[in-house]
Amino acid sequence: MKIHRIVQMLGVTTTTGKLADDMYDLNYKTYYSEAEKRDVPISHMDFQHLIRAFVKMCDSGMIINALSKKDDLLHKQEEKILALTSKIENLESIIEEKDEQIDKLIEDKKPKGYEYMFSEIPNTEYGEKLVKNMRAYLNDETYTMRVRGQHLKKELYGQGRAYWGQSMEDSSHLRVYINKKNIKWKDIK
Repeated sequence: MKIHRIVQMLGVTTTTGKLADDMYDLNYKTYYSEAEKRDVPISHMDFQHLIRAFVKMCDSGMIINALSKKDDLLHKQEEKILALTSKIENLESIIEEKDEQIDKLIEDKKPKGYEYMFSEIPNTEYGEKLVKNMRAYLNDETYTMRVRGQHLKKELYGQGRAYWGQSMEDSSHLRVYINKKNIKWKDIK
């Protein structure tokens, strides 16, 4: 029975109704027949002839030679991959070094000092009005404002009230922190 008939019959017996696509391309693959002195399409070979040709190729070492050629190609590809991996690791280390240099430059450019914008505001009616007016005119779409107590009132010293930080009522002065919000593009309308 010819190979193309066997492929058709086997294809019908599968759940998908066909075999792998390369099984249908056997008409374009050839085998050199020494008996006929010509290339014969594999799909037109008889099943027994195909098996005998396969055994002959195995005995003559043709398959082993083909496999060793593939092994050589794989070895060369592995060497190229290792060389590329080494180059990638080298580039990654260069990028990391440059990132560290950029971070250092950015850190050096940052203004030195405290995080708060205003300090030593008296915790009095005048100071409360100042903070209230600052809140009223703050661009709250871009900035946030926090008010915290600063310095414990002298009459409260020694009572342990400032162990974890004192409340604003216990503070003699105020500090105002103004921070830039982390604005994301999706937040912008």
